[in-house]
Amino acid sequence: MKILSVLVINTKKWILQSILSLWMTYIVKKHKKLGALVHNQNRMKLVSILICTYNAEKTIKETLTSCLNQTYSSFEILIHDDQSKDKTLEVIASLGDQRIKVLKSWKKLWPYGGLNFLLDHAKGEYIAIQDHDDLRKPEKLEKQVNFLEENSKYVGCGTKTLMRYEGDNKGFEYYLWKENYYTIHPSLLFRNEWYRYPKRIYMNDAYFQKKVLCKWKNLIRNLDETLTIHRIKPWAENYSYKRFKLTRENLNTIFYLHPVLYGIGVVGFEILRKLMYPILHRIKKDWWIDKIERWPFRLEGYKMWEVMKK
Repeated sequence: MKILSVLVINTKKWILQSILSLWMTYIVKKHKKLGALVHNQNRMKLVSILICTYNAEKTIKETLTSCLNQTYSSFEILIHDDQSKDKTLEVIASLGDQRIKVLKSWKKLWPYGGLNFLLDHAKGEYIAIQDHDDLRKPEKLEKQVNFLEENSKYVGCGTKTLMRYEGDNKGFEYYLWKENYYTIHPSLLFRNEWYRYPKRIYMNDAYFQKKVLCKWKNLIRNLDETLTIHRIKPWAENYSYKRFKLTRENLNTIFYLHPVLYGIGVVGFEILRKLMYPILHRIKKDWWIDKIERWPFRLEGYKMWEVMKK
């Protein structure tokens, strides 16, 4: 009887130990999965979204909302306001989101000086460029970050962009070939490796991407998805033609960045803008400006259509 009693006790102990062992194995596996999930979340690379604002009270709320609604959650939004005279700062403050940080400088910096100022304060491993009146689809950051994480040879990533003309509500999808040293600037995401914009005004974003960022190599990949919406104000009011001057420096920049024939076309178009647009304003035929702005794209084969605003 004693032997049988001992055997029963030992069997019970073995069963309990087996159950306990199985339970501990389950707990460890569960915690490993949870730990891996937390680890992956902690490893999400921070993206710094840079925005330079100036008199953007009418558009900045919609722009910031499109940034805040990204499916990729690890980001900060850095804003430099270049001495706006409207209620831009009040609109930004009304959103009350801690991910938005407004940084102030003691002098006017203009757009590209403002970007360099923000780059000095950016903590992200990636930099996303955002114009103060443009929009981005919710999945934009996630798809760009994922691409660059999986493709280390590229320094930047752009997207197909909807060019939306607010004057006559026409638009088209603008896409540069996949491997390039240039993309539509508001769609750009690039690695934060101490790049800075040059101290020039004309064609600054093109110079930055081609010379500084890519060093004339095809190091930007353009995603064939419309993830960026570039809004052009009525009569191209937010375009840079007003800043163009027929100087030797500007001509050198054009022909440095473009082939000769293309450069000649750029110069001719800029001169057309300077001569025609003030006349069209004066005779109140401003709606022609949007048509002229789209001529080069039509020559490239892009088709225009009515754009439905959200």
